[in-house]
Amino acid sequence: MRKFKFVLILAVVSFLTVGIYTVFIQSIDESDFTVETVKGDPKQPLVRSVQAELYDQGLKGVDYNVRLDGHVEKTKENLISGLFESPYNENGAPADFRRFIRSDYVLTLEQEGVSYAIGTPNNNKWELQYWQGSKQRVVKKMFPAPAEAQKLVETELNPYRRIGNNLYVSVQDYQTNSGTLLYKIDLKNDTVQKINLPYTSKKEVMILGIHDEMIVYRTVEYLEGSDESIEKTYWSDGETAQPLKALNSIIANQTELSEDGTKLIMLEGDSDQSSWIVYDLASKKSEKHSMDIPLVTDKFGLGSYTELKDDLIYTANRIDDGVINIRIVDAVSERVLYEGNIKDKLKRKETSLNSLIFN
Repeated sequence: MRKFKFVLILAVVSFLTVGIYTVFIQSIDESDFTVETVKGDPKQPLVRSVQAELYDQGLKGVDYNVRLDGHVEKTKENLISGLFESPYNENGAPADFRRFIRSDYVLTLEQEGVSYAIGTPNNNKWELQYWQGSKQRVVKKMFPAPAEAQKLVETELNPYRRIGNNLYVSVQDYQTNSGTLLYKIDLKNDTVQKINLPYTSKKEVMILGIHDEMIVYRTVEYLEGSDESIEKTYWSDGETAQPLKALNSIIANQTELSEDGTKLIMLEGDSDQSSWIVYDLASKKSEKHSMDIPLVTDKFGLGSYTELKDDLIYTANRIDDGVINIRIVDAVSERVLYEGNIKDKLKRKETSLNSLIFN
């Protein structure tokens, strides 16, 4: 009887504690955002497609998606589900997709709101699944492994990027140190095509940019008994390859070929400056570009995001408590197409920048 009373009292106290905490949380003011346009038209398509994902790190736990036209969507963290849900539930992915990406042989890519996961349970078949965050349906595809890939011992499939209907995947066998293979998966016609790389590496191949059949890539070879490496950059059409020696020493955070395939854009990053190089493949000449960006004031060094996409550079930086500066810049001309400031009227220090989202 005493044990029953103790359990009952404990349950009542726990219920009251959760109730009081919930009422306290509800009483906390939430951020109130406005968007100040500094330059450009917020209604133009390239601006309308961008949202800033912000998170309130305070007790209330609220996610905000702020469009640059001022529209705000918010999602509150559920206290009870937050205590008991698995971390894999945070993104709302269907259970079968979450199980698949946990597999040891699966690697993932997230691009423009779509999560791609690919792997090979054995060397005879490739399994691909992809899921868009706003939808519950998971697309699942199975392909017979290409003949060259079936010869590998421990195959690793690494999704590089989706361009149009094609998903580019690099394949490597680290156990045998064979050369890197590159494939193009046509997601519309469900076909797999090998892309020839005239020069490859037994250690590492990095794709810098792809346009149709034109590829700029870099090979890396590590010197035996040393931490030093030899890097070589090539421009290939699948049949022949030209060395691009001027690019061998350039370190870039993000790279892509321009939409017309004539230039390689290489984005670098510093704490107080965004800089990039535009390399003309025909003339072999490069141009250095840069722009000053507001200093990040977050004491933890957070609150900064940069994305190179479709010849445009998107930057988001926390420049003050509750103030996020957004810029969209043409990478080739260095022209600022849009600049605006997302402002929290409460100037909350707890509100941080996660990323930019592209619809």
